[in-house]
Amino acid sequence: MLAPAVLALALAAPGARAQLDALEARRRAEETAVRMLAQQERSVLDTLAESETALAEAVAGWRQAEAARAAAAASLERARQDEAAAQARMQARLAALRPRLEARARLGRTGELQILLASRSLADLVKRRYLMDRILSRDLALLGEAQAAKQDRERARAARQHEAVRLATLAEEATERREQAAARREERETLLAALRSARGFHERAAAEASQQSRKLAEFVATLPPARAGAAPSGFATHRGRLPLPAAGTISVGFGKVVNPKFNTITVQNGVDIAAPAGAPVRAIAPGRVVHAGWFKGYGNIVIVDHGDGYHTLVAHLASMQTAMGEDVEAGAVLGTVGDSGSLKGPYLYFEIRERGRPVDPAQWLSAAR
Repeated sequence: MLAPAVLALALAAPGARAQLDALEARRRAEETAVRMLAQQERSVLDTLAESETALAEAVAGWRQAEAARAAAAASLERARQDEAAAQARMQARLAALRPRLEARARLGRTGELQILLASRSLADLVKRRYLMDRILSRDLALLGEAQAAKQDRERARAARQHEAVRLATLAEEATERREQAAARREERETLLAALRSARGFHERAAAEASQQSRKLAEFVATLPPARAGAAPSGFATHRGRLPLPAAGTISVGFGKVVNPKFNTITVQNGVDIAAPAGAPVRAIAPGRVVHAGWFKGYGNIVIVDHGDGYHTLVAHLASMQTAMGEDVEAGAVLGTVGDSGSLKGPYLYFEIRERGRPVDPAQWLSAAR
């Protein structure tokens, strides 16, 4: 064990504290992942879904706290501007009032009386009295405006001080929320690493994914048929000429897939498209959205009915920008590429089904031919 003095020197090195904090966070994440997966009867996909939910809630809390912090910062800036404006008004009124008061002080009461006594006539006396009253009224008005500006300044100063305290509190909360989100993200990444590196976890995940694939097929079969009397869509005529739903390349094809690390075989009813996270996912042809929501093992999915018994499905979306029942045109944005429900990180999973039966998308996409 390091002596306290040596440990103190180590922690004093630049970046040492941050590295130790990162290692501690990873250690906690690994312990959490092992604990979550240690129960052999527990569903791997359910565990992943819970991890994703915790991450989403932490990120949402962070964004909410950050929005509140930004609003408080804007309020603080407005309070500062209000205080500066009130200070400027007060100084301007005092600057205008100062020479007038100094002149009045030099005159004194005797000086004012002399001005009145120097009148050449009664009309001149009345005029001089009127002008002196006007001067006095103007001076009093300037004084009142200066006092009002001072009160405005004090109110703005109090508001600024209040907003400064509130901003500091919200900034601290935003930092805590950000750290919580980072911890949840670390836990999820560690969980995924365990699934990828341990054969037992990998095989369990593959078996559950196969089961969910069958459930997805059953779900698609229950989708409502095309509207009665709807004209043929002509979807089949576009075979070999359809665009990719997202800019990228097909990384894993349709059918049997062999895992190079564990030599396990899984069957894909669609294709994996390597596309950057956040990239728009578009409808490849006109149709109607018949499902937009979460599906275990696939994350956020959108299913579009193109008529004539054809459906397309996009999965693992980061966000969905459409809703069930919405009619969409070719090229309409359905969502964005993400990693919801994914065991592989961000990518897009894509299926084409003909009367419920999965078909190889590569035979339909122009980019794959």
